[in-house]
Amino acid sequence: MTGDIRPLPHPDPFVDVTRGYITAVADEFTDRGVRFADVWLDPSDPRDATFVLGLKALVWNESDGFVLGDFVSGEPGVRTVLRDPVRLGGGVLAHPGEVAGRLAEPEGGAPVRLRSFTDGHDGFEDALTRYDRR
Repeated sequence: MTGDIRPLPHPDPFVDVTRGYITAVADEFTDRGVRFADVWLDPSDPRDATFVLGLKALVWNESDGFVLGDFVSGEPGVRTVLRDPVRLGGGVLAHPGEVAGRLAEPEGGAPVRLRSFTDGHDGFEDALTRYDRR
């Protein structure tokens, strides 16, 4: 399924600030013909989001960046569980245009912590606001 699939607003403003970035990635997927069935923002600590890609899912979080794996479980408000996750690479805020291209060739290996979600003074919040289109 493709089309205008975007994450819904999240009731927690701290989580919702990620929506602009995740929407930018979703728009790139749509533009490049990457098929996904759903996308949502998940709980915080760390903040994350899930793209359901058929039997696989792509999960982004603010500490590890993007991780691809077999979709085991998850839904809005419930942390997504992946089987055999591999990191996509590109950092915690990979350019949205790069993310679709990296789906074909993930870096491999287990997810690696790239930053601590508790570090509020590393410029991450400012970087997120570049994607805010409200």
